[in-house]
Amino acid sequence: MSPLPVAGSVSLINDWNEFRSTGDASVRGKLIDSYLPFARMLAAKSFARRTYPDLEFQDYLQYAIIGLVESIDRFDPAGGAKFETFSEFRITGAILNGIGSFSDKQRQVSARKRIMTARVESLKSPKSSIDTSTDALFGYLAEIAVGLAIGFALEDSGMYQAEVEPSYTDNTYRSVEMSQLRKRILLLIGTLPRIERSVINYHYLQHLAFVEIAVILGVTKGRVSQIHREALKRLKTSIKSDGSVDLSF
Repeated sequence: MSPLPVAGSVSLINDWNEFRSTGDASVRGKLIDSYLPFARMLAAKSFARRTYPDLEFQDYLQYAIIGLVESIDRFDPAGGAKFETFSEFRITGAILNGIGSFSDKQRQVSARKRIMTARVESLKSPKSSIDTSTDALFGYLAEIAVGLAIGFALEDSGMYQAEVEPSYTDNTYRSVEMSQLRKRILLLIGTLPRIERSVINYHYLQHLAFVEIAVILGVTKGRVSQIHREALKRLKTSIKSDGSVDLSF
């Protein structure tokens, strides 16, 4: 986790002043990125005190992000208060409101499954555009497989752990290979357009669901899904032209 931002740092002060004077969406995104660790910390505190077993940490984080975005849109640094002081009550309140409105249907769906389902759906082509020939279907499935392989490589971060850790024989070489692959893909991500790079970073490196990314970027969930699909297509094109990246695992 990156360190919490210093409220009085020059860069943050400049960002706040610019955002308040221009309302620039890219500056808003920078502020959200700066305070996302703070929102995650408050979500973790609430999750640690949870009395509602059906909710997962990702749900708490989603509610915290909603409160964070609302706080950034409403905060005025000229008032003299620290943003953390201003936003803590609102972020915590958003978490409590989210818990209160959690439906029976939502209880049955874990945050992890929502992320994986949205990811696969974003890689699917519209039904009307799918060629039903055998070769075309194999090609279509291969496209989805490569997209999921990219995600698997990027998620080699240890953030998620299985409930029961399986026992595997040591495979040091394979671990080094995966580490090198991940580093290379990260370099390719750095070449993506800003909006695509943001979606990939939020989704795979910070493990945010599309609905959470939509709140941060101020767009629809469907638009995030589209951006995600376009980013993976661009990455696959880069991978094909880069012989050092092998996704055949």
